[in-house]
Amino acid sequence: MPEPGRIPVPLRLCRGCRRFVRIEHADCDFCGGDLAALEAAHAESAAAVRAATAELRTAMGRLLGLP
Repeated sequence: MPEPGRIPVPLRLCRGCRRFVRIEHADCDFCGGDLAALEAAHAESAAAVRAATAELRTAMGRLLGLP
């Protein structure tokens, strides 16, 4: 816990090893991954999951006769 009145260091999540690193770093201190590339790959993967979920929801709705 930071001292009262002290601003904590801004961190971001490494999508490669799931550890937090300083926001100004380009590479992860722990796994060495390129943070921007890992974030882009994660965003692409998440978009694909959302699209597949929407397709499944539509197909299940049709199967069950839902609007």
